Amino acid sequence: MNDEALKFAIVGAGNIGGVTAQAVAAVPQARLTVICDRSETAARRLAETTGAAWETDPERAVQRGDVDVVCVCTPSGLHAEIAVAAAEAGKHLWVEKPLDISLPRIDRIIRAAEEHGIRLTCVFPYRFMLGSQKAAEAVQQGRLGRLVTAEAVVHWYRPQSYYDGSWHGTWKLDGGGALMNQAIHSIDLLQWLAGPVTTVFARTTTRAHQMETEDTAAAVLTFENGALGSIQGSTACFPGEKARVSLHGDQGTIGIEEGRIVSWKLSDARPEEEAEMLRLEQAQASGSQSATGLGYEMHRRQLAQFVEALRSDIVLAVSGAEARKSVEIIRAIYHSSRRGLPVNLPYQDQG
Repeated sequence: MNDEALKFAIVGAGNIGGVTAQAVAAVPQARLTVICDRSETAARRLAETTGAAWETDPERAVQRGDVDVVCVCTPSGLHAEIAVAAAEAGKHLWVEKPLDISLPRIDRIIRAAEEHGIRLTCVFPYRFMLGSQKAAEAVQQGRLGRLVTAEAVVHWYRPQSYYDGSWHGTWKLDGGGALMNQAIHSIDLLQWLAGPVTTVFARTTTRAHQMETEDTAAAVLTFENGALGSIQGSTACFPGEKARVSLHGDQGTIGIEEGRIVSWKLSDARPEEEAEMLRLEQAQASGSQSATGLGYEMHRRQLAQFVEALRSDIVLAVSGAEARKSVEIIRAIYHSSRRGLPVNLPYQDQG
């Protein structure tokens, strides 16, 4: 691609659309040209703050000549239609998590990207925290020894007002509750660090909200490498705590809170290494109490890597196939909970 700034359109002018607009503004080789939302008020408001044009029709927005990349920031259950239309128009794709809410819909997006020769990424900001990356290096180097257990614990809180009159917590547009919308960040990190999951056995329930889907879930996992694991996800735990991923091996333990290292105990560590790891990065704002609490810095880092990939054809940090894995785990958990039985992966739901 040439040296001109890549031109971005954001489809979906809600909270996450605003975060994405901030990230685009912070990347020198990116320029926001179009804001699209079916609500003219929302589209105009974000467009006026960014200097972009605005649209209310997603199909028209993705066809525009002043767009190279489409950022899909709509409710999750609307991702596939917009993403496929954008791919058919030859636009590269930046899609908020989850890529979509079922595996058949995700596979439609991945196929469209492949068929039309466009690049596809999905937003998983925790992977771009320095602590997450150092943990990945340690696992790849075998510094934890034989992995024994790995856990993701997400004890967040959302008030009832978060779900009232909203697409949140609905099967049609959210695809689930505490797992699919909130804990998916930590589930992605868990499977990235600990390796492929081969079985899940789970329970889900709704303890503290009026909503269609779960506000609390627990699952036992088996990993391909033989380690055991677990997932706890909830939006019913007042006042909310930072999400944590923990890795335990026979030669070391690493604890990560929302991408920041809080424990680094390795048998081969230099005396000062743990202190260095704990100082890597200040704690980012947390999503434990608010849907808008994460800020935009990790989005900026991922977007900068995406722009670099578009310009130089390097490997994307989070491809469509990689983004599919966390949804596969979550869909298997829902299936296990309904059946009351373990579910093996690979798993293919029917949508």
